Amino acid sequence: MKSKYKPYPSYKDSGIAWLGEVPIGWDVRRLKTILQERREKNSPVKTKDILSLCMYRGVIPYSEKGNSGNKAKDDLTAYKLAYPNDIVLNSMNVVAGSVGLSKYFGAVSPVYYMLYPRKSTDDISYFNAIFQSESFQKSLIGLGNGILVKQSEKTGKLNTIRMKISMDSLNDVLMPIPPFQEQQTIANYLDNATAKIDTLIEKQTKLIALLKEKRQAVISTAVTRGLDSSVPMKDSGVEWLGEIPEHWEVKKFKYLFEIRKRISGKLGYDILSITQKGIKVKDIESGKGQLSSDYSKYQHVYKGDYAMNHMDLLTGFVDLSKYDGVTSPDYRVFSIIEKNADANYYLFLLQMGYINKIFYPLGQGSSQFGRWRLPSDAFKEFQAPFPPQEEQKKIAKYIDDSLTKFTKLTTKATKAIELLKERRTALISAIVTGKIDVREIA
Repeated sequence: MKSKYKPYPSYKDSGIAWLGEVPIGWDVRRLKTILQERREKNSPVKTKDILSLCMYRGVIPYSEKGNSGNKAKDDLTAYKLAYPNDIVLNSMNVVAGSVGLSKYFGAVSPVYYMLYPRKSTDDISYFNAIFQSESFQKSLIGLGNGILVKQSEKTGKLNTIRMKISMDSLNDVLMPIPPFQEQQTIANYLDNATAKIDTLIEKQTKLIALLKEKRQAVISTAVTRGLDSSVPMKDSGVEWLGEIPEHWEVKKFKYLFEIRKRISGKLGYDILSITQKGIKVKDIESGKGQLSSDYSKYQHVYKGDYAMNHMDLLTGFVDLSKYDGVTSPDYRVFSIIEKNADANYYLFLLQMGYINKIFYPLGQGSSQFGRWRLPSDAFKEFQAPFPPQEEQKKIAKYIDDSLTKFTKLTTKATKAIELLKERRTALISAIVTGKIDVREIA
């Protein structure tokens, strides 16, 4: 199929390595000749509306950001001001694309730069698109001071970015400048093209969320109701559980599991970490994450043991270990003692206890500080369904097969999002640098 995209009729050398050739009729000028910095402070306070800059969402009200990122400051006079149609960029993360065009008037972080056109004959949306270009972002790396940038071998994306770029350095950056009408044409075309791609990304994102909901519904229903919806039901007598199949029993955890505490007393074992994706062998050589000063005080975990982070019922998790190793003495390690209990069935039930926050009402501590723990007495007294062993195995296999299907669909949707984002990035870079002529198709 013939591509609808064509190059410009003729080009000239821009003299800039990252940019290469530009169309005849385009200019190349320093940023400071086109854009100027807005240095207005929120002192005295002109607005109480705080804005946040997100990597993929751009400039949004702080209230829409959620729990990610830095916490807002109490002192509003410490902020700068951003106006509608200002390019807002994070001086610490601009090389990774932390930049967006503001729709709002509000207060922003003092580490942000706000840029606006010096002349009305320059289109701010076009220059915002240049900042969205990955080739332009990479060209800024040499101007930054801070943590070393690492590039993903898989996606080429820049990660762990903390490279502050001074405004003086940014002012001297050379940028491609099309004629004003062409700037508008490019900006309008990109608005429409990226909006279509963003719609497709949103559909795939919603599909992933729906698959996650269905995944958990399958687990919850199978674990607590079984696979045959026609069987007679009875009241379990347990508030969180409700009705269960008439032939099922209810057992307390203390009759199903035994808590182990086996301190290793020496070094040399694999260190096991409990993550939201299960138990992983920790790479202590990398220095990442929490490290211990003495791993000889860690406790043994053997293959087939459960290990749970019972200290944090909000973000902790539980898994069935596939490894021999040691883990934090603060975690709870336990194993099945009931001969008619299936390990995989109870793994799904335990994980459901975290995901559906069934354990949460039994917690103690300070949840606001991420320390909402499940005491051992509450754990032992917890009442759980106890189907016949063969039925447990069938339920566990059914869940496992279902999750395999959900995982495949989720992986497919995630890959689609990655490809759409790559297409979006490539399209922006090609158009704002003049590699594609959109004048006749805009």
